[in-house]
Amino acid sequence: MPFRGPNFSCFSPISYYLLDNAYTSSRVHAALIEAYSICVSTCPGRHFRVMELSNKGGGSMALHRTHQNGLSADFMVPLSNRKGPVYRYARLGLWHYLLQFDDDGKLKLSKGTSIDFETMAQHLLALDDAALQNGLSIKKVILKIELKDDLFATPSGQELLRRGIYFAQALPPGVNAMHDDHYHVDFGLR
Repeated sequence: MPFRGPNFSCFSPISYYLLDNAYTSSRVHAALIEAYSICVSTCPGRHFRVMELSNKGGGSMALHRTHQNGLSADFMVPLSNRKGPVYRYARLGLWHYLLQFDDDGKLKLSKGTSIDFETMAQHLLALDDAALQNGLSIKKVILKIELKDDLFATPSGQELLRRGIYFAQALPPGVNAMHDDHYHVDFGLR
């Protein structure tokens, strides 16, 4: 993946340049680029952050069991407050993993900042559309279980439900807790 595009960037230069965690299959690459192109119109003015993908040669990747074959991607949750999008926490890079959100998606560090569930759902819909155009499907989404109801309560979240995009139904406590600041997407070949 490129380090940045018109409305997205990788979340950490360390992850991108030093750890080499920004590789993916050609189909997923095309789907990600196309999804961000879709988001230019569905989420105007919004900037997204790509997190880990896979290592250059695939295989084992620290703390990411499923990121071994170029078909998985992590995305930083979009944030907002009453004034609009919030990006200050996006600059934390790898430290972003230390952010914690309550079960309603509010940032514990700043209760006025919360997950923008509608924007997240729009991004997932764009990923689904782009995946289908590239011979893929969204096989699974992992998000902290307690946050799914807030996501599905949005208009675009209702469309995710209608499309039948599979979200993990149960997660081990540690894995669940780690997926409050980002969402994980596994793609599959159609």
